[in-house]
Amino acid sequence: MSLWLWIGLPLLFLLGLFLNAIKDMKQLEKQLPKYKDKIREVKDDDD
Repeated sequence: MSLWLWIGLPLLFLLGLFLNAIKDMKQLEKQLPKYKDKIREVKDDDD
């Protein structure tokens, strides 16, 4: 039973981080159109 805890708890933690990152990405995608007028284009340096 202890082995399942050592395997399961870190996996649950990683799954939680992954789902939280997906949720934050979706929220960010909703907010981006508001700031589209404030984005300026960056010119590439050809070195």
